[in-house]
Amino acid sequence: MLTLEETIELILKHRSDYERNDILEMIEEKRQELGPEVINNESAAMIVARELGVDLLKVSSSARQRIEDISESNKNVSALVGVIDSIGEVRTFQKSDGGEGKVASIFIKDETGHIRVVLWDDKTRLITEDHLSVGSVVQIRGAYAKMGLGDTLELSIGRMGTIQPLESDEIEELGVDFESLSSDDEMKIGSLQEGLFNITVKVKIQRVFTLSTFTRKRDNSEGKVLSIIVADDTGSVRLVLWDDRAEEMEDAEPDEVIRISGVSTKLDRDGSNIELHAGNAARIERGLKDKISAKVTSTPRTTTSAEPLGMRSIGELETEMWDVDIEGKVTTVYDVRTFVRKDGSEGQVRNIVIADQTSKIRVAFWDEDVDKIAKLKEGDVIRILHGYVKEGFRGGVEFNVGRKAEIVINPKDSDLKQLDLSDVSFDSVPTQASRILIGEIDESTEGKNVEICGIIVGIGQTGVIYQACPTCNKKLEKTDDGYNCKSCGVVKDPEPRMLFKITVDDGSGSIRSTLFGAVGEELLGMTAKEAHKLIQKSGKEDEPLRITSDKILGRYIAMHGRVKKFRESLDISANGFEFADPVQEIKRLKETIQKEVE
Repeated sequence: MLTLEETIELILKHRSDYERNDILEMIEEKRQELGPEVINNESAAMIVARELGVDLLKVSSSARQRIEDISESNKNVSALVGVIDSIGEVRTFQKSDGGEGKVASIFIKDETGHIRVVLWDDKTRLITEDHLSVGSVVQIRGAYAKMGLGDTLELSIGRMGTIQPLESDEIEELGVDFESLSSDDEMKIGSLQEGLFNITVKVKIQRVFTLSTFTRKRDNSEGKVLSIIVADDTGSVRLVLWDDRAEEMEDAEPDEVIRISGVSTKLDRDGSNIELHAGNAARIERGLKDKISAKVTSTPRTTTSAEPLGMRSIGELETEMWDVDIEGKVTTVYDVRTFVRKDGSEGQVRNIVIADQTSKIRVAFWDEDVDKIAKLKEGDVIRILHGYVKEGFRGGVEFNVGRKAEIVINPKDSDLKQLDLSDVSFDSVPTQASRILIGEIDESTEGKNVEICGIIVGIGQTGVIYQACPTCNKKLEKTDDGYNCKSCGVVKDPEPRMLFKITVDDGSGSIRSTLFGAVGEELLGMTAKEAHKLIQKSGKEDEPLRITSDKILGRYIAMHGRVKKFRESLDISANGFEFADPVQEIKRLKETIQKEVE
């Protein structure tokens, strides 16, 4: 039902021969006529509208709403007319009450702009039963506006709302040539943000991966996916094409220029980089003659060089390496974790730890790749081609198996099968951090890896545990129903993680150091789960620190990590440490000073 103000607005748009006060008087007269105790203002206004010949359901050109007129305050959009520009897939998700929900998105546009429209539950049948199609002119009733993904305005159609295709005569009465509406402006890759929908880009193809097929878990149907690295003069990005669009671009070649519309942006599976996604509703113009000076960047939101790096030892790996191959012996295999994405779809992730003669590293497998390592066990050798390296949640490096990675378990030509991991000293692997005095740490060292050595003179007095998402390791938000992850959604089984600070002094100055995860566990001599149990038993957030402080304060420690700015001071985010021999460290310090004097 329309609000009073919305009905009055529609009447005034349709009957410009009346003033607002005239309409208000007519509404009051109608209430008195029918009985004010029986009829309210909203109902009286609708009766007045009908008596004035204003059809509140069939919108006239003067009464219809336009996209540019919609704001977050619109709680009942009932006169919006536009043409469907694209239609997304229907997705299922788990509701908080345990039931199954459905959601789908379409995009409509008119002569003033475009907007995303979200359909929920039974309304998604309009898509699955083909009542809606791209190019149809529709009227939306009973929708409400809200801010959606990426802080963009969108409409939601709930149980009482409708979206109805208009007949040709109704479209003609509106006086708008929807077929001639101009297409969306092109966006530059450097301007991409998470959560954009229905955008258009013109890009040059840098690299085309192999098309893959997979089976969807929700209905066992076959899907197809193709990844392409594309670039323009502002950067480069991974373009992921699905199903029909994947087949359409399978024969694409590097240096081809394409224009693709109806694509969306989202974070990749580990939440580090922006990707472009194109479903069946996307439109691709190929073989354009435009000249694009493609720029390959290394910014966090885009992919980097398309040139493969080949096989590397684990000790050589650094963050921002893309398309790199590794091989290692499995030392640890963690359980599979499931999670719910923002769009309601379910994903899965599995982490393992592998090692070679130089070092060890954590490796993350996502979705269909998890099934490929279902039988993987400790002692197996695994070779991974075309993965990438990112900074891990513990401050070190982590290897991620991307969509186009190739996985080989126990390759016959591997030399690692006979590797005795007990002979590998991982602590001896160079940290690529330079030893400096704390007094030398200033703005110029921010963002750099350093090593310091000094005495632990202080330890944090607050809690040492936070609840983390088992999938992406981000800190969770506490809600009335449990915990929520900004990237993965509702989390049913959060994992306790260690996080606390210590203060180190080497005589030249002092600095606070933040210890995450395994580094913090090692210093306290207990796991995060053990610390969490101590807190629950004692009721004190700092109990793990209290019972271990005597063993920690006053110890000489050599610590390496990255210098980061926290509020107005510089801290060190620790990647690792070892308790040092004070005699040897003092001797080393004297030798350093002597060299400086000479």
